[in-house]
Amino acid sequence: MKTFKAMLRQEYLVNKRSLSNLIMAVGMPIGFFLLFTTIWANDESMPKEMAKVWIRQYMLQMTAFSSLSFAFYSLPFAFHEDKTGNRLKAVQHSPVPLWQYYVSKIITILVHFVLAIIAVFLVGHFLKGVSMPWKDWLTAGGLLFAGAFCFLPFGTLFAHIKSAQTLSLAANIFYMGLSVLGGLWMPVSTFPKVMQKLAKWTPTYHFNNMVISYFDKDFSIQSLSILFGYAIIVLAIALAVGKKLEVK
Repeated sequence: MKTFKAMLRQEYLVNKRSLSNLIMAVGMPIGFFLLFTTIWANDESMPKEMAKVWIRQYMLQMTAFSSLSFAFYSLPFAFHEDKTGNRLKAVQHSPVPLWQYYVSKIITILVHFVLAIIAVFLVGHFLKGVSMPWKDWLTAGGLLFAGAFCFLPFGTLFAHIKSAQTLSLAANIFYMGLSVLGGLWMPVSTFPKVMQKLAKWTPTYHFNNMVISYFDKDFSIQSLSILFGYAIIVLAIALAVGKKLEVK
């Protein structure tokens, strides 16, 4: 247990040095949230009651967008830096169980998920007047946390990319591409019909739909199941690729 606590403390110190990355990952979606809700949700654009619902929905979507950055960027780059900096080798040749290393990484990302959810929710409540019962705040936060957790296997898969430039390119394409196509930036209903059909195959669409459906009083078990299905499939691929690279 002492070694595990030491691993967690080491992760804390590493992340403390890269605090700017955390601020950017949370601050950028908050900036977009404030900008777009100011432009679109005003008295001229839509009725007041409709604006309230739309602002709440966009808050949830930007929270999801913020959380995904940790899965697509923070996690794979953390693994990549440990490999290139020989930290992973040092752990492998030490008495520390390897599972403690991986669990400490995952816990760090999960803490980032929580911080992102709290930060965007606070901005939504105090700056944009989003108001709902405590039960809905907690349920929405729990669904966002669970949904973001399902994207960790993507980060694990990307961590196998050896080149930092290729990793950055792949993370950018998947992060931004899936976010936009999945409806986190704009409603899927505004897309051309072909794009709408394609969007419904993305995990981000089901992440978004799972959270929004709760507030529509028709929670989508199907989207939750599909999201977990994606997580299992991508994790299986990541483990298979990892074993193949170990053999080489």
